[in-house]
Amino acid sequence: MTSSSDSRPSRSANGRSSIFRASDGRWHGMVSMGTGPNGRLVRKHVTAATKPAVTAKVRELEKARADGAGPAMSARITLAVYLEDWIDTRVALQQVRPKTVEGYRTDLRRIAATIGAVRLDKLSPINIEYLWSAMVAEGVLASVQHAKRTLDAALSDAVDKGLIPRNPVRLAATPRYSPSAIQPYSLEEMAALLDAARGKRNAVRWTFALALGLRRGEALGLRWSDIDLDTGTLTVRRQLQRIPWEHGCGHAATCGRAADCALRLGGGLRTSEPKSAAGHRTLAMPGSLTAELLEHRRTQAAERSASPVWTDGDWVLTNVIGLPLDPRNDVRSFKRLCRTAGVPERRLHDLRHSAATALLLADVDLATAGAMLGHSRVEMTARYTHVLADRKRVAADRMEGVLFGRPDPVPDL
Repeated sequence: MTSSSDSRPSRSANGRSSIFRASDGRWHGMVSMGTGPNGRLVRKHVTAATKPAVTAKVRELEKARADGAGPAMSARITLAVYLEDWIDTRVALQQVRPKTVEGYRTDLRRIAATIGAVRLDKLSPINIEYLWSAMVAEGVLASVQHAKRTLDAALSDAVDKGLIPRNPVRLAATPRYSPSAIQPYSLEEMAALLDAARGKRNAVRWTFALALGLRRGEALGLRWSDIDLDTGTLTVRRQLQRIPWEHGCGHAATCGRAADCALRLGGGLRTSEPKSAAGHRTLAMPGSLTAELLEHRRTQAAERSASPVWTDGDWVLTNVIGLPLDPRNDVRSFKRLCRTAGVPERRLHDLRHSAATALLLADVDLATAGAMLGHSRVEMTARYTHVLADRKRVAADRMEGVLFGRPDPVPDL
């Protein structure tokens, strides 16, 4: 490694690294990482307040280069380095939504902590099974399936690029996991929730969930331009999500929470495309929902006129100054609504399960119900048929009592 003192040096010969102090007093480092896909030399730049700090960063880049983490990817890099590069590439190519990236990075932290040091070309099904065993021991069995999807996608890309001959995820045994049973609200409980919401601010939020089965982000991301009150239709074009902040200071270990970092990056409320192509859909609204939206728009117009600090973003659901509702506050509102309605407090997503079940109870066919819910595969909608079968058995038992005088009490639908 070569270095200079207070002036920017010329490019180091033979691809060697350089360290220098700029006129702003900060120390900078330049590291040659090899040749990029365009055939040109790629040099990475790092900076720090002190010479030892920037030297440490330069050393890290030189080690990564030695491990094969240059522009021309090599199978000699570690799994952790490969996954980081894979995620960054997907982000750069805009192949994934911010919330998906958040999930990828959560998986990466778990994988890197357990088998991240294994070289990509040495990765075997035994390593993968060790990872799953470690996650089960930590009590995060439910996260195995998500991590498996991420790792499978990443290593499939590695196979396609010729970095490894086969995908070890597909050769490894995976722990058996049964997801939580769907627990939709009954029709009576759904009515109780809507009754409890009536008259409250943004009550239409819960009608969106129960009458149309909108996902939380889809409902919070609605703008008035998405709604045609004349035809009674609503188009889902986006979803609103809260994305975690990331450190921009380079000192995550000592800075504290990323949300409090003075140079924080990338977080806050963001809109993105719907979850899948099927999520982009136009829905016919029940007449009662259309009427409720007309009243909601009049109420919002009065709030806008009365507020000197209103921010007009065309949002259907807003806080008291016109900004979109925060997903975190939406969860708190749902819990309060459950208590007011006197119904069990379940997951917010169970409102969507309830809407799906109600559609099937209304004899809407699977394909139509799936299209309304924005399901990309009919199998996703078919998950609710067992609930429907249970409800139909209750109906049959009720008819038994009505027609044939069965004395036993029959549970409510």
